Amino acid sequence: MSGQPLALEYHGKAQAEGHWRRGQELIDALAYIDPLTPDVKQQVDKLIEEEMRRSTKRPADYVKELPPVPPARFGGHTMLQQEYERVRATQPMPPLDVTRFRLDPPPQNKANDYSAWLAASNNAHAQLEHQLGRIANLELLLRFGANAWRAQVAFDEGLLKQLEATLQGLRKSIDQLNRERKLQQQAAGAELRVLEDQYYSALRKNLEISAACQAIEEEMALLQAKIGRIEKQQQQLGEQQGGQEAQEQQQEGGGGGEEAAAAEGAVANGVEGQQSGEQQSGEQQPGGEEAAADMEQ
Repeated sequence: MSGQPLALEYHGKAQAEGHWRRGQELIDALAYIDPLTPDVKQQVDKLIEEEMRRSTKRPADYVKELPPVPPARFGGHTMLQQEYERVRATQPMPPLDVTRFRLDPPPQNKANDYSAWLAASNNAHAQLEHQLGRIANLELLLRFGANAWRAQVAFDEGLLKQLEATLQGLRKSIDQLNRERKLQQQAAGAELRVLEDQYYSALRKNLEISAACQAIEEEMALLQAKIGRIEKQQQQLGEQQGGQEAQEQQQEGGGGGEEAAAAEGAVANGVEGQQSGEQQSGEQQPGGEEAAADMEQ
């Protein structure tokens, strides 16, 4: 892996360094593993068309988001400053003055004007010097032009080779970066598929557990209803048995009243007999003690 930032890493780095536009969101897409079916592409195209139709933004408005252009610095070159102002004001370029390339005599109304003839003479001397300069350049070209062109062609070929090498290096770095992105996205895709399988597996398990819990709750509701019916039946049976026992006791209570009174009288007689026996034994104790003393003597 090279030190060049990848797509997602470059997003954070660009935001930190201020290269990313404000308010612009990064569209995270794994282009090497995200499937794009024709139906999905058609839906995406429709969304883009609708967004463009509803948007009030024009292509010229996108430039307004960029920072302002720094002021031009011409370093005191008034001609460049004037030309810049002309282009900025979208004014046409003034036509080329070709009168200085002609050898026109003074007009008829200035045929006797010394200054007019002096200007025409100076123009003729300037044209003559210009032609002499052209002849000298042609002679130099005939003598040294071939070697100069050969040197220029050699320089251009060297520059071309240098640019081709630079271009090849850039293409190589782009291919390397694309390969790294592809490998990274494929690794991320494998991890995403594993996580997706785990997610759906957990989702199925949750559904199964939910269904099992619902079945258990229904079974518990049935059992509670059954228990309630059984308790109600037992309560009804207990009430019926209690009513029957009360009726039997009432029926037995009519013939057993005399027997209960007789039993109570017998118990009272037995208590009285026991009390009288205790009194008699208490009266007989002193005589017994004397008899025992006589026997000891």
